[in-house]
Amino acid sequence: MAEGYDLGNVESPRVLAMGGGLVATGASTVGLYQNPANMELTRVYHFEAEGAFSPEARRYDVGGAIVDSANGRFGGGIGANFGILDPDGIHRSWTDFRVALSYQLGDHFAIGLGGRYLGVDQDTSVGPFGDSLISSGTPSKPLGQYLTFDAGMTITPFEGLHIGFAGHNLSDPGVSLAPTTVVGGVGYDSHVFAVEANVLTDFTTWQTAQVRVMGGGELFLGEHVPLRVGYRYDEGTNTHALSGGLGYIGQQWSAEFGLRRDIAGDHPATMMSLSLRYFYDSTGTLGVQDPGAL
Repeated sequence: MAEGYDLGNVESPRVLAMGGGLVATGASTVGLYQNPANMELTRVYHFEAEGAFSPEARRYDVGGAIVDSANGRFGGGIGANFGILDPDGIHRSWTDFRVALSYQLGDHFAIGLGGRYLGVDQDTSVGPFGDSLISSGTPSKPLGQYLTFDAGMTITPFEGLHIGFAGHNLSDPGVSLAPTTVVGGVGYDSHVFAVEANVLTDFTTWQTAQVRVMGGGELFLGEHVPLRVGYRYDEGTNTHALSGGLGYIGQQWSAEFGLRRDIAGDHPATMMSLSLRYFYDSTGTLGVQDPGAL
């Protein structure tokens, strides 16, 4: 179950394809979920629709997000995601709402803060312990409802190089449905390529803190076609995974696909994600100035 739910993460195709972590360079709608400070990395006004699917876990996700960082040093975003896990078994479902703000302090430092509502429900009497709160839902109310927050910061020593830190579910709900995690990463992006490495620590899901290591790279062909590869090792599930993806990013829209496959582990799983984005520009001056940072 831990593999299928995967910390409750919402991963765009770019995140998925590059190993699972873009805390340093993931801007636009990626920043809303990875590191709210990163919404200030680029001047954008983006709309995104996204869907993800895992055949082994029978997990389905759909959602959308809007991020506006087009004017000044403030940025903001809002997103909603709806998921189902194992619909013929435990039938866990969740609703995940996010709202975030970012602020750029000078040219080299940005901070961000995000709020999250997570509501989770699950069928009763379908777990290994029967009609039990340990492995089932409750007959009259959701399995859990949580209000929590994320925070992040990004340091840019010089153009292209970014160092990011973020904490997720920092109110410490104390449940694996909304685990408290801290992640740090270093990345470099340009108009031609991007690379990044992240280390995440999960303080909630397991009996002791467990580490997840993620890394990936991206190469742009013809300024519009990104090719992506990544790797992830998860200490908690003891799995190694490879990932990859591609897409098309134009001046007004993008279509992107990402895929991750566990290559070693007790319960290997696959996750795939597809997104469509629209880049709105009421002034006609923004465009996609740095597609590698999106």
